[in-house]
Amino acid sequence: MTIDRRTALAGIGLGAGLLAAPAAGARRGTSVPLDPQSAAGRLRTFIMMRGALDEGLITSWVSARYYGVVEDRMDPLFAVVSAVFSRYRPVADGFEAVNFELAWFTDPVTGKAMETFRNPYTNQDCKVPAGGLPPSKFRFGKDLSFHLGRDVPGLQMEHDVLPAEARGDDVWITERVRTAMTFPGAARPFRYSESNTFHARKSDLERRGATRVTSEVSYTNVCSWRPWLGMGDHPGHLTATGIGRQNATMDSLPPAWLEATAAKRPEVLKDPVAILAPVWDART
Repeated sequence: MTIDRRTALAGIGLGAGLLAAPAAGARRGTSVPLDPQSAAGRLRTFIMMRGALDEGLITSWVSARYYGVVEDRMDPLFAVVSAVFSRYRPVADGFEAVNFELAWFTDPVTGKAMETFRNPYTNQDCKVPAGGLPPSKFRFGKDLSFHLGRDVPGLQMEHDVLPAEARGDDVWITERVRTAMTFPGAARPFRYSESNTFHARKSDLERRGATRVTSEVSYTNVCSWRPWLGMGDHPGHLTATGIGRQNATMDSLPPAWLEATAAKRPEVLKDPVAILAPVWDART
């Protein structure tokens, strides 16, 4: 199915426009020196690069390729396009956020969202679900510690934010997460690890009045075989590498994501703010 891309973008803008935040650096004046060493300066830098100091809607995306890894062989499998909509707000002990992710696994040749995938390891056709996470709440502490909004039974998580690297007008920050989820009856946990390196301009971060900056993202993950692949006890795992953008403009969203979302989840295009609202409005 093809779509009028301009119409799709206009649909997203309808919801986002209600909460559009001022562009990073829209108000000019005395600069705010970058301070990635102190706890307060590190928190400000990270939140501006990953989210926002204001409460407006944030749009982010990732486009990546998945590979199967068995022993020392890495086989190309499929691609994925993902968009995340989120909002941040300051709280007494850091920043609270809500986010919603919608991802589509795509054919690496056609770029179309897949409904079935021929697994080269099993030679079986697999039904391909949508990916992502429902609206949820989390918090970054003043020390950049990560806290889920609620306990998830069976989940183990390790999270850290590496020290910022700044050279010239370039600033990089890497966030890492490692999880293991144990399901009843499963022989072993599902493991998922992810690394995101955010890159932004020091001059944008220092601009007085800026509440957010656009960050380019280098994305890597390593995870167990996804259950829908039907791999059973087959040795190996998945890995993905790709690119992304935090605080992205609407017209930079991957076309494959726009097309699949318009066809399968048009309410996301219509008003992403409304999807976040129930969790955002719940103050507990």
